[in-house]
Amino acid sequence: MGGLPKKAQQLIGLREKKNMVLALDSGGLLFKDEKIPADQTQQLTTTAQGIVAAYNRMSFSAVGVARQDLAAGLDFLLALQQKSDFPWLSANLVRRSEGKPYFKPHTLLTINGINIGVIGLTGNQGSDALPSEKDSTVILPWEDVLPKQISLLKGRSDMLILLSSLPAATNRIIAEKHPEIHLILQSGSVSGNLAPERINNTLITQVEQQGKSVGILEVRWNRRSKQWEDDSSKNLLLEKKNELDRLGWLINRYRKQGDPKLVFKDQPETLAAYEAMLAKREKMDQELSRLLGEENARIAKRTQLSSFNYRFEVMRKDLPDNPEVRAIVDATTNEVNRLGKMAAKARSAAGIAHDQMFFPENYAGNSVCQSCHSPQAEKWRNTKHASAYTTLESKGQQFNTQCLPCHVTGAFGQPAEMVLNLAGDLRQVGCETCHGPAKLHAAQPHSNRPGKPTMEICLRCHTGDHDDNFIFPEALARLRCGSL
Repeated sequence: MGGLPKKAQQLIGLREKKNMVLALDSGGLLFKDEKIPADQTQQLTTTAQGIVAAYNRMSFSAVGVARQDLAAGLDFLLALQQKSDFPWLSANLVRRSEGKPYFKPHTLLTINGINIGVIGLTGNQGSDALPSEKDSTVILPWEDVLPKQISLLKGRSDMLILLSSLPAATNRIIAEKHPEIHLILQSGSVSGNLAPERINNTLITQVEQQGKSVGILEVRWNRRSKQWEDDSSKNLLLEKKNELDRLGWLINRYRKQGDPKLVFKDQPETLAAYEAMLAKREKMDQELSRLLGEENARIAKRTQLSSFNYRFEVMRKDLPDNPEVRAIVDATTNEVNRLGKMAAKARSAAGIAHDQMFFPENYAGNSVCQSCHSPQAEKWRNTKHASAYTTLESKGQQFNTQCLPCHVTGAFGQPAEMVLNLAGDLRQVGCETCHGPAKLHAAQPHSNRPGKPTMEICLRCHTGDHDDNFIFPEALARLRCGSL
């Protein structure tokens, strides 16, 4: 949730500059995965409720339903829908017996006199059944529902947008088959931000998952033509001009020695190559004239076409927070921490002594590492890694299972109840966070060498909303502890 206050403030800034801003999310909003561990249900559903409260404050217009949003069960999302000031959209998540959607299949919005239809499609990839209601719920193929939704909105909308959590390849097929859809916002089917790509008359784009970035698409839409401007002829014209320039340069090289017909009269192959270049240039001159005519006609018709600009903005740590959404996030994280504290107390009450606390498999602990690597340990003590857990304690968040994995050692992939009860020797970002489990290395140092830190390991925690100035080579050079 860390980036939500910054996203909210950014939306306020955009709305102050622009007449109308349409805020849409294509799904995968509430949870990272399609299934959540049973021991984290309370914490994760509390976070989901906080996310919806923040989106309400940000005045989102619509959110698509992705499979990840169903991780806590269909019943949970249906109940959460009642607390949402925006519609959740899915045309293909339906009751098996009736074929009736659980959520609105589409919504119709009006901005500056332009009617915008927004359709939602839930991805049906994967073999696992839905988390709940599995006997009465089905995700229909998009082919069975999308044409009907397009037909219903035909004549009522000037622009059609699809919020899709289907695979990227499927979205391309939709764009090819349904040019009536003008924009597809896809949800996390591939990693990272994807610049808008035009397929026929459809733009496809994607913003990085879990709110790490915001995608801003500024559209100048002509509701009469409903056609995106095509830059292909402009690009082809530039390519032809460059090719003609290269050809002219080659011809001039032949002419530097004089009239080629005289210079190369005894070299028939060279002369033939020169004359072929002349013929090619004449043909290219004609083609260039044709392309220039098409480009001029396109410019004349430009006012009848639609265009766009786009940018992606990372939710950097230095961006300002919106106070209202910051209050929502703080209240949510405090509640998540309270729930974690209760779980830790319950485990303690069950008779788990301090020296029996959890060590993940194959982990040795900081003390074992330091017993042989004292110079490296001394350097580590002067880094922020050495006080990572203390930082959580100072903020009263040491029981927050969503924060803990980045402030302790060996927590990734472990059950929440175990993370809450990690042994004290792992309660900081220690050696094994970067180098991997070292129990085998401690037993046989020469035959079981520890791993080397990788950028992928670092980026699990050093994301833009937590560390917007992270550069892996610099961090490695700064933290390098020496040969082990």
